[in-house]
Amino acid sequence: MTLLKKPESVTDGDFADGPDVMLWNPALTAKRWQTESLRMFALRCLTIRCAAGLVTLVLAIRIAETLPGALLVGAAAALVVSGLCDAAIHMLCLDIDHDHPHGRRCRLERQPDVFFLRGRDFSDLGDAAQRSAFLLIDLTRELHTTEARDWLDPELPDRAHRLAWEALACLARSRPARRHVAQLAAIPDETELASTAVKALAEFDEALDELVFHLRGCVTLTRAWEARLRHTQLAERTFAVTAELRATSIRQVADSAEELPRSCFAFVTAARDVSGAGSFPWERPADDGEPVR
Repeated sequence: MTLLKKPESVTDGDFADGPDVMLWNPALTAKRWQTESLRMFALRCLTIRCAAGLVTLVLAIRIAETLPGALLVGAAAALVVSGLCDAAIHMLCLDIDHDHPHGRRCRLERQPDVFFLRGRDFSDLGDAAQRSAFLLIDLTRELHTTEARDWLDPELPDRAHRLAWEALACLARSRPARRHVAQLAAIPDETELASTAVKALAEFDEALDELVFHLRGCVTLTRAWEARLRHTQLAERTFAVTAELRATSIRQVADSAEELPRSCFAFVTAARDVSGAGSFPWERPADDGEPVR
């Protein structure tokens, strides 16, 4: 069941309203995911294409010995295979492909508390709440994918995942309360109740901001350690390259070539004297009577 491995803690998906980031339920088990994947495969197999192909295949086998029958069997088999391939593709893309025809939401989207929560799920709660939701998801992803993960407490990323999921689940459940606060604020004679409700909502959002702050602190520390690790790796590579260059230095070769110009000069000037070819340009006097340097 390797192909049916459950999704990572945070993934990207395609939706009808565009790409979005998804935080998966940490309580989602591999067995539950395999069940949902196989369920999707079975549903995609129960289509008109597969049914028509199977019926045609069964009927055409009886006349398969004739040319028309053989062609019909081939067409029916191709129809069935294409239907099975379509079902397999939908099963394997179950976690990322949510751009469904006619805007219909799939089973996973209709049960967000069971499978995943996405960033745009909180767009109706205000800019601050949606920004906090996106931050929690992004910070959770970074703690799971950081290069410094081997140096961290092994349980830290999963703990952060669970806390982020619990916070977003509570944020989703705060939707009726936020609507009620907005309604109270619109009633002139209920200022006291509105003030009480606004205070409670502010305390909720403050706690959410504190969680974001704590996770951001963890990510800041992991980034600092990542930078230190990269520096250490670069330093080790630099020392290795430097040692290699020193070991393969061509300084001795260059020093050995130092006398070559003098030897060449001696032979060239001797040839000039013997042949009477005249002086070289650097030996000719300048216009002012001084030799050219």
